[in-house]
Amino acid sequence: MGSFKNILPPQPHFLSGYGGFVPGYKSSYGQSYGKLTHNLFFDKTVKRSNVPVLSDLNKVYDDTVCTPEEEDSINKRCENNLSCKYTTDIMPGYNGYVPQYIFLCGNNYTANATQGIKHFMKIQNACSCSECEQKRGRSVKFDKKILDVEAGAPKNVNKYTHPFKKDLEAEKLFKKKYKSTLPIPPTDTTYFLENRNPHKKFMAGYTGHVPKLIFEFGQSYTPATKDALNIFTEEYVKHKSTLLL
Repeated sequence: MGSFKNILPPQPHFLSGYGGFVPGYKSSYGQSYGKLTHNLFFDKTVKRSNVPVLSDLNKVYDDTVCTPEEEDSINKRCENNLSCKYTTDIMPGYNGYVPQYIFLCGNNYTANATQGIKHFMKIQNACSCSECEQKRGRSVKFDKKILDVEAGAPKNVNKYTHPFKKDLEAEKLFKKKYKSTLPIPPTDTTYFLENRNPHKKFMAGYTGHVPKLIFEFGQSYTPATKDALNIFTEEYVKHKSTLLL
């Protein structure tokens, strides 16, 4: 009886499931992944790097893209700006917009994002038109206003005690004031409601069929379903009237 080792691919080879680049693999076939990659290791016609890994693991990777002075200027920009998100330590996975980021490649996310912010600041500071000056002035005034509001806000405004007591008078006043203005839920199917009905729409996440929705674009899901249903109802009524003639 033969040994189990005889059916295993010889060493060295890549394990099945390896998703990295293998030189010469795309033009080779007819064997298992392990045997094929083993043969490619010793195939002299295949060009490959002189090291097993394309990047030198012994070398410390330097992802510095700006000087310490530039890093300080970027970070100081956000010291008094409560809505500022553009710093030198943007974490990978941030899905928001980063200026100039789409034009950069070759580094990790944080390095490219920092370099994009640096370019953005240079462009912003180089602009001296009246519109840019007004934008910068409004930004500073807005941030100061937020800081002043937070500084002057009372520390504790909660006057409730436990256990909570239901305020019946306030509930009556609320019902009296808002009961007549609350929209009435629809009793008919959504497809055939009147076009002016506020309920004639579908919430985002609805996976059912919405007629005419495929022809709507350029807006979010809920307004698109409202427009599509309006068109569907108009065409339905028009087609129904022609059949009755």
